[in-house]
Amino acid sequence: MKNLKSAVGLTSYFFSLPSAHLLVFGMLIVGFVFGIFIDLGRYGGIDLFIQGSLDGILLLTAPALLSSALIKLLIRKMPFRRIAAVALAGQLIYGFAYSASPILGYFGPFFAELTVLVAAALVFVLWYAIARLIFILKYRSVLFAILQLLVYLVFLVNSKAIAFQGQGFDSLLVKFYASSAVLFSALMVFFYIINAPMKKNFGFSSTDAFSFFVSQWLYHNKELEKAFISVGDRARTIVSVMGFKRANDLVLFTTPYVHFGPFGNLGGSEFSYLLAKKLDGKYNAKTFVFHGTVTHDLNPVSSSELKKILDASSDLIDNANYQKARVSFMAGSHLDANAEVLRFNDSLLVGVTRAPLVTEDINFGIGFSMILQAEKNSDCAMVVDQHNAETGEITSFEPGSPEGFNYLEAIKNTVEKNPPSSPLKIGVSCKTAESTHLGNGGIKVAVFSSNPEYVIVLIDSNGVTPAFRDKMISQVKDIGKKLGRTWEVGIYTTDTHQVNLVRGVLNPLEAEDVITTVVGQAVKEAVEDMQEARFFASRKWFDIDVLGAKQSIEIVSTVNSVVAVAKIVFPLIILGAILVLFALITKV
Repeated sequence: MKNLKSAVGLTSYFFSLPSAHLLVFGMLIVGFVFGIFIDLGRYGGIDLFIQGSLDGILLLTAPALLSSALIKLLIRKMPFRRIAAVALAGQLIYGFAYSASPILGYFGPFFAELTVLVAAALVFVLWYAIARLIFILKYRSVLFAILQLLVYLVFLVNSKAIAFQGQGFDSLLVKFYASSAVLFSALMVFFYIINAPMKKNFGFSSTDAFSFFVSQWLYHNKELEKAFISVGDRARTIVSVMGFKRANDLVLFTTPYVHFGPFGNLGGSEFSYLLAKKLDGKYNAKTFVFHGTVTHDLNPVSSSELKKILDASSDLIDNANYQKARVSFMAGSHLDANAEVLRFNDSLLVGVTRAPLVTEDINFGIGFSMILQAEKNSDCAMVVDQHNAETGEITSFEPGSPEGFNYLEAIKNTVEKNPPSSPLKIGVSCKTAESTHLGNGGIKVAVFSSNPEYVIVLIDSNGVTPAFRDKMISQVKDIGKKLGRTWEVGIYTTDTHQVNLVRGVLNPLEAEDVITTVVGQAVKEAVEDMQEARFFASRKWFDIDVLGAKQSIEIVSTVNSVVAVAKIVFPLIILGAILVLFALITKV
């Protein structure tokens, strides 16, 4: 878990860019401020502000804007703000160098020249690295780095604010590109070093993996799935299906014991939505897809693996034998583990949670033990991780953990109960809401005719905070009281990783008025929709390609190793490149 937290922590370096207008305004401000520093000692009073701003615009803002515009013309599909952000970063480097150059010039013109050349080389490398790794431009990245360097040089040569004594354009052009070549070579050496571990272990480089990662996050491409497929492993798991056949439609509860990750639209991240959509269309059904007792070990390697789950689910549904049923509700606990159980004849739907304590992924080894525990008192059990208390901890419950044994005892204590049953009725409602924390599966509510009645609120989200969970439970119970009903309420999330944002990987649903409003509406609609239903339950084993426990651990360990090496090697290589550049300039 320590290694996983270190790897996940890398996403904290990602951030959202401001608008293009703000970035352009930033270029103007940088030019104005650094222009004044550049002209300190040359002008005074109001002349410093006037001439300084003009020199700053000419030396810094104009080349930054011009290079941004030229590159935008060459890659029209690229959002301008991403290009402008790189240009602004390069402009800042030039700004510091141009400001420091006159000061260092007092020690000799060599130091002033070296400062500018190092800055130009750094910006060259910056442009190349961003264009190569973020813009995903394999060959044009060098062209963009060369282009912006030329633009800055043209404006530098035509300015009197910073002068290189006795040197013409041709001489400076050679020095600018020679210094850039030195740092570029150093960057290639750095890439070679950090690529080696990933290349050896998985057959693809660290830089390619990073590019695939960024390509998915920014452009929703699925190139990273190729890497997953190459390191994936075959696993055998199960899908459980419960069907409720009403007079004119079908309600399906399905739990595929795979993890809905890793993120975005990769692997199984959208399966909680896509599986429901496919089954709804095929059977004219209303499908609830729950989060099984699994961890990231069972992340499908590609979105095409959905077909295997769909085929297994369809086989169960096509051969279903619906029967009249009675339903009862029971709840129990053991220490910090809680179980909420619906019994339909001799079948069980078991939801487990530790709320308000962190309720996270459960290893399939524990999960299948929980299924077997429940089936000591039933013919078929579907055990579901409610995943409804996200406290900010990155964890999972593995075999041998106290939490795993507590879950087993909670289920044992609960399923041994024998509460009164009622004829089965079910009412459902499926709705969507506008929220960055809500997946395409939306919000689904089911109300059962048990005594007390049990209300399931299933939310397609990456967890929910304990406080918001409690708020929704209170809200739903209040609606029940107004309708003259006694309700027990279970809040469930799918743990979809479709909604994972740029910063971090924990994106639980938090208190939002739009969510509480939609949940309230859905609950009322589900009550009005209550109808008698016949029931079936079954499960099926199937094979699927997943990342696997060994691969997941190895990937995380390799990423952490690469980062650890990079932190040491990168500054040393850059320092060495600057020393080489120092020696070359001395001899020229």
